Amino acid sequence: MPPMFSPEVESILDRATALLRAGEIVGVPTETVYGLAVDATNPAAVARLFERKRRAFSHPVSLLCASARMAFDLLTDVPESAVRLADRFWPGPLTMILRKRQEAIPDLLTAALPFVGVRVPDHPLTLAVLERLGRPVAAPSANRTGHISPTTASAVRREFGEEIPLVLDGGPCRVGVESTVISFALPRPVLVRQGGIPQEFLEEEIGSLDQETDEKRSPDDGRLRRHYVLRTPLLLVQAPEEVPLSNRREAGLLAWGPCREGFAVCRSLSPSYRLEEAAANLFDRLRELDESGVNRIYAMLVPAHGLGRAINERLRKGANVSASPRNHGNEAQASRPASPSSS
Repeated sequence: MPPMFSPEVESILDRATALLRAGEIVGVPTETVYGLAVDATNPAAVARLFERKRRAFSHPVSLLCASARMAFDLLTDVPESAVRLADRFWPGPLTMILRKRQEAIPDLLTAALPFVGVRVPDHPLTLAVLERLGRPVAAPSANRTGHISPTTASAVRREFGEEIPLVLDGGPCRVGVESTVISFALPRPVLVRQGGIPQEFLEEEIGSLDQETDEKRSPDDGRLRRHYVLRTPLLLVQAPEEVPLSNRREAGLLAWGPCREGFAVCRSLSPSYRLEEAAANLFDRLRELDESGVNRIYAMLVPAHGLGRAINERLRKGANVSASPRNHGNEAQASRPASPSSS
């Protein structure tokens, strides 16, 4: 049964739907990060989306759908393993790259390539808009290309201001890192990106996944590697003790566990060592440190299991320099083992 909303929220949802039908861009919440949504069937709106994000047309955009049925209506040759993942994890933070029906999706969305990423988000406001609209939206993260993904409506407004007529405020994102991405562009499914669904959960459903390498990457699925560019240099460490005392006074620390003294600014991903909390806080804490005026940011790696893999992957993408040679070793030795509630 669909959720019940107050008359005020119903009015806002109706306005969001009308804006999308008119070809406008709407900021929408999901459980992972906020997205910039446009009607995926409207090429002019899609072009405007690329312009607002400063995104290259060679970088395809994934779709959000109201249901698995809506998603699969856009696709062809869907493997049984993808159906099983959809049954278990949709709505949820899982994007699957599958072969599109050529007539269903504008080439602009996919750089004229034969595959498209699809997902059913787990947020009642965005699902309600998708159901009202009756068709998918193109919805990349609501940030300029290369900037930190936003996990609050206020972060979207700071990024785009009056360039977007409406941002639906769905509160802080529950997961806080982007969706896990699996590509079905090759004979075996390939794990492209760690994210909100831990790898081991997926493998429980469909067996072991190939890891993406240059050899295990379809040349025509259209994906480009993307980095999160901070204005402030970001360096990775296992523990704060690796940072010389003389470097701490003007530096920020992104801590795993309680904040540590001696740094100009410290922000904790999770004072209680919970990976779910750390993932939800990651982008906000990075943004706060980047805007704090410190001359560099030291980020502590977290235990590399469950959501910890996704967190460490995002930190590596944003890192300018590796502060410690141990960073290339076993991340499972991060400063404290995860508690049982962290997985």
